[in-house]
Amino acid sequence: MKKLCLILILSLSLFGAQSLQEKIRSFVGASKYETQKNLIQVLFAQNSTFVKPNGEVDSVKVISTLKKNGLLQLLYDRPIQLRLAFRTQSDPLIFLKIVNESLEAMGYNYFLTNNALRDSAGFVWEIYLQTEHIVDPETFANALEARGCTVTNIVKNEDHYWFYDIDSSNAYLGAKKVESGVTTPLGKPLKPYWIDVKNMREVTITVHSGDRWFPDVVFFDENLHLLSDVKSEESTRTLKLKVPNNATYLKIGDAFMLENIKHGLSLHVKE
Repeated sequence: MKKLCLILILSLSLFGAQSLQEKIRSFVGASKYETQKNLIQVLFAQNSTFVKPNGEVDSVKVISTLKKNGLLQLLYDRPIQLRLAFRTQSDPLIFLKIVNESLEAMGYNYFLTNNALRDSAGFVWEIYLQTEHIVDPETFANALEARGCTVTNIVKNEDHYWFYDIDSSNAYLGAKKVESGVTTPLGKPLKPYWIDVKNMREVTITVHSGDRWFPDVVFFDENLHLLSDVKSEESTRTLKLKVPNNATYLKIGDAFMLENIKHGLSLHVKE
């Protein structure tokens, strides 16, 4: 824990106020920066284009330009240990889920959590990946943006360590929206269903006649704090539930395995 704190302090003090050229050099590496210096000067001649109104370098825009011109190394000739850290000032629960799902959507399903820390500087989650491909920062930023999150800064040092500052104050899950008063078939689940139940007051869940469902149903608020849950070791045909106050998300699964509901469930909601 102390080691992580020290790393963060050093990262922020050394890289937090990087100039545009320093940022570019850190992304491409010292050797490539020197050999491609003339091209880099041309690409980034309009400095103001890559600087935000608050004076900070727009890391994502810089990386996008480097990628388009073949200056950012995304593939290595052998597996490396990639180290990633993500920081937010907001609630960590929904932040963790969105970062996790964004990585999974990019094909990174297996990684090791090295540390998690919350202090006055925010919440930081640090992971390790064994990979031949770095996590494409631009693609990752776009995946986060699709869930209301914004990458505000990216820091990289020479030992495959990337540090992301992320504004997740407007984060939201990609939960399925359903129409009130209409019975919606949910289809065969590969993962538990996530349903947007904001402003709903009642849900009715019905199992397909060929399945046996053992309910595992959880209501969450907008920050993924648990509000109520129902879990049963007895099979159920129909389950009717009141939606708790302030509920935003409904997670529906099976207490044992999703194969029990391989034909899918049906959902009816009322406002």
